Amino acid sequence: MKNMFRGLVASLCFATSIQPALASTDYPPAIWNPAASCNYSARTASVSHVTVHTTQGSYAGSISWFQNCSAGVSAHYVIRSSDGQVTQMVREADKAWHVGNSNGYTVGIEHEGYVANPSAWYTTAMYNASSALTRDILASRSLSQKVYDGSAGWNAVPSDSLYNVKGHVNYASQSHTDPGSGWDWPRYKSLVAGGGGSTTTWPLVQYGNTGERVRTIQYLLQQWGYALTVNASFDSATQNAVKNFQSSHGLGADGIVGNATWPVLVILTQQGDSGAKVRAVQSQLNESGAGIAVDGAFGPATATAVRNFQTSKGLSADGVVGDNTWNKMAW
Repeated sequence: MKNMFRGLVASLCFATSIQPALASTDYPPAIWNPAASCNYSARTASVSHVTVHTTQGSYAGSISWFQNCSAGVSAHYVIRSSDGQVTQMVREADKAWHVGNSNGYTVGIEHEGYVANPSAWYTTAMYNASSALTRDILASRSLSQKVYDGSAGWNAVPSDSLYNVKGHVNYASQSHTDPGSGWDWPRYKSLVAGGGGSTTTWPLVQYGNTGERVRTIQYLLQQWGYALTVNASFDSATQNAVKNFQSSHGLGADGIVGNATWPVLVILTQQGDSGAKVRAVQSQLNESGAGIAVDGAFGPATATAVRNFQTSKGLSADGVVGDNTWNKMAW
């Protein structure tokens, strides 16, 4: 697969006079923008693991920092939050300096953002781009997919023999906490295994519909910044807001919320969050009999209700509302 991609990239570069150095040879969808050679070294062990990081800064700032010899750190790849753009900075054959005593056998992937604000930074585009990259890293070495699922806790340190894709915090003898408690490990594991975007089926909701699904859509649109009355009726105002949302995210603007729109519309929601997305969660939980206040504050009562809901649906009861939990709620 990689050889096919490389040939295609080479042909395109020749045809359009693009400099070949701009394309990654390890992972052709990525841009090649190398780190300073003072920030990485030769690899002496074979690659067997992938490390998931969070930049704690911007995409551009991280790229610039890895090109500065004052940094003394680097990663193989950096992924942009807004659209999933991937930049490779260290060849996979070389040892990037990203996870201390585990540098020798790992490939490091930095994700733009901050662990304290996962809902703003850990986007669908980022999850999709990162999972595709991880899948390629494993497949190119015939490594099995043993992605950590978060079941032992976001900051657990499971044995390397159990999982070959883990967060920085999940490796032994580390001081960092990325990617933090907001990283959706079940979602990521599913995406790495899935060979692409989610194949989950979502309900079709459109003009004229009423009910809790519509209310959820309206709350989520509010969270995205749309001034909309939450009335559980898919009226013309809701339809127009959906079309505008779809256009702004590169989706077909048909005003219908289905398999393409739901995964982009939903937002990772967890304890400590507030706002319309939390009201959407609380209202959905009450449809299942939770009996909690719809106050937009994700406190302990909401977290308990989420865990109970997840357990009832056969999901990992982590109290975090990611794609899988949103999907069960929507149905």
